[in-house]
Amino acid sequence: MRPLKFVDSTLKFDWFFILLVIALMSCGLTLVYSATITEEIPFHQTFWFKQLLHFVGGSILAVLLVFVRIEWLKRAAFPLYFVSLVLLCVVLFFAGDVVKGAGRWIDLGFFKLQPSEFAKIAYLLTISFWLSKHHVSLYKIKTFVVPFILFIVPFGLVLKQPDLSTALVFTAVTFVGFFFAGLTLTDVFLIVSPVFSVLFSHSQAIGFEILWGLLICAVAFALMRRRLPKFQTIFFLAANILAGYASSMVWNMLEPHQQKRVNTFLDPMSDPMGDGYQVLQSITAIGSGGLTGKGFGNGTQTNLAFLPEEHTDFIFSVLGEQFGFLGCVVVLVLFALFLWRATSVCKITRDPFVTLVTMGATTIFVFHMLVNIAMTIGLMPVTGLPLPFLSYGGSFALTCMVLVGLLLCLRFQSRRR
Repeated sequence: MRPLKFVDSTLKFDWFFILLVIALMSCGLTLVYSATITEEIPFHQTFWFKQLLHFVGGSILAVLLVFVRIEWLKRAAFPLYFVSLVLLCVVLFFAGDVVKGAGRWIDLGFFKLQPSEFAKIAYLLTISFWLSKHHVSLYKIKTFVVPFILFIVPFGLVLKQPDLSTALVFTAVTFVGFFFAGLTLTDVFLIVSPVFSVLFSHSQAIGFEILWGLLICAVAFALMRRRLPKFQTIFFLAANILAGYASSMVWNMLEPHQQKRVNTFLDPMSDPMGDGYQVLQSITAIGSGGLTGKGFGNGTQTNLAFLPEEHTDFIFSVLGEQFGFLGCVVVLVLFALFLWRATSVCKITRDPFVTLVTMGATTIFVFHMLVNIAMTIGLMPVTGLPLPFLSYGGSFALTCMVLVGLLLCLRFQSRRR
């Protein structure tokens, strides 16, 4: 076995990508400061200052990761995966710090560690390493056995906390990995179709019943195109039909607060002073910002405490209220450029591991962005997923910077052959 070595320090930095990260971090610090400007607490306890420390610590980790060889990442994948499972078990069964009914943190005194954030990175490396060595195909069900086991264990542990939104991040990474490991879009559709059957058949509205019928027809058409063996064909058809009729059972498996979030999403006015309050205040804040916003630190919904969790879950609402539509467009353009630059590494590599890690890391960013922004404007149920680089949060800030370090590492060490 060759000894581990650091990469050549003469490799060039991707300064444009780094500048985009700095710009997004600066936007995040500005928004967190403006959202909490009315709080009278010591300087070192302010949210924006603590977030700055998180970014500094994360930046140090990112720089260190840049000089780690890709071979080392491959060797470390499974050990990190098992360490993450141990931490998830610790927070779930022994030392979870309970906040708002969910035990998701380990209190280290100077820092609250959220193991599910560490597990995202460990799982990304592990599933990418496995899929880079093994082809998956719907024609051979056994090819899904190991990936399914790797997925279901952390997914179940995170779901048990309970943290459905973070658990779905693992799902998104898995499906993207399957796609780049050999599955077609039709295959991915067939795998996720039972989930849509549950969603469409649960609603009593006639429109959703029609959608469920159309979904079954789409599944049948997809099966005809793929010409799968009889077992797989029967399995996917039966799974969709059973999922539709078992939707009530699946609904009862959700936690009460999760059911309330879904009901509030469907009709926020059903409980405007309760579960619908956050969504309505968020929409009001964004709408009141108009084209150019009310100005830095002048948000009435934010600074008068009408908007809950303004510095974490609803930081995009702060952006819309204080900087308006134009401010939102600027930040979204920065995110778009960031994602474009992140995925561009796939063009300069033929290593499947590099491609899988790159697309998986990008998926984590995209999933957080889409879900967070969608919930602030009422297009999705309220979840606890923060907005990358903008929302306050120690563990998530470190996760974002570690992913940035991985992307830089993969770019620096990838070359055309």
